[in-house]
Amino acid sequence: MQDKNNQFEYLMNQHLSGNISDEEERVLLDILHSDPKYKILYSEMAKTRAISFIPLLEKEKDSNYKNFIQVINNGFVLNERSTIFRNFLRIAAVILFVLSTSIASYYLFTNNNSANKVANCETIVPFGSQAKIILPDGTVAWLNSGSKLKYSNLYGKKFREVQLTGEGYFEVTKDKSKPFLVHTNNIEIKVLGTVFNVRSYLNDPTEEVDLLEGKVDVTMLNKDSSKKLTLIPNEKMIYNKITKTMYSRKADAAKSAQWTTGKLCFVDESLQDITKDLERKYNVKIILETVNMKNELFSGSLNLNQPLNIILDYLDVDKKFTKIYNGQTVFIKTN
Repeated sequence: MQDKNNQFEYLMNQHLSGNISDEEERVLLDILHSDPKYKILYSEMAKTRAISFIPLLEKEKDSNYKNFIQVINNGFVLNERSTIFRNFLRIAAVILFVLSTSIASYYLFTNNNSANKVANCETIVPFGSQAKIILPDGTVAWLNSGSKLKYSNLYGKKFREVQLTGEGYFEVTKDKSKPFLVHTNNIEIKVLGTVFNVRSYLNDPTEEVDLLEGKVDVTMLNKDSSKKLTLIPNEKMIYNKITKTMYSRKADAAKSAQWTTGKLCFVDESLQDITKDLERKYNVKIILETVNMKNELFSGSLNLNQPLNIILDYLDVDKKFTKIYNGQTVFIKTN
């Protein structure tokens, strides 16, 4: 049953991002017909995706509505010869398309156990996508593929806290009275106003923080330790999930944020780790069939605006890989 749930989640991500194949669409329909619960899940996920593209749209809602009313009051005639009205319909269709197939979802849910109901805003970025969010205080957050960011509707009023899963790049608005906090599963990052990158994917063996500007305090959430590190620009914090330890070292922090510009930079990175990033970016599964190739080290920079096959050819500088493409799966082995 767990395999079926995982398959449904994967197919829904494909479906909502517009990357689903005809065969995958048929499999998704079979799952939907197999159990009523999947129809409910489908409806919830579709509604979530359609509500909003980014929280910033919420601020623009009133002005957009007033403009729409003004257009109506100006006396549009609904007839087939009205070119302006046909153009208006096209614009409306585009808006609906963006909302229903957006790369990020945004929704509110209430805590009924609280006397004063607190709404939580959550942005989910499916694999193969990225999103830029403007938080209520003006802080800019970029979210990488397969990431999720959650924060309260009280954000900016009494506190500034967010919960991150995946990878995020933050340009934090300065506010000494309200520190900005990022919570992951294993660490807490505290800043006043700075620029930094956080990498915290659930399936990765480590969590990382790279500081570009300012200063950040990183505290482990391990109950057996209260260790805290203070980073200065061009330092990286690495938390090891297996040993439950963290340390810092010098790094070119700007490279960690290159993904926001469509680039992937790496220095002495294993092929296995590089392909993890490519899987998230291109929403594919890459299987390295030759064991010893997984730990081969690479250094360089990739332009992720190019097709995946070109990226893999670039990595194969010695022309020693055989690559087999099968739908959303790529098999790679040495010749």
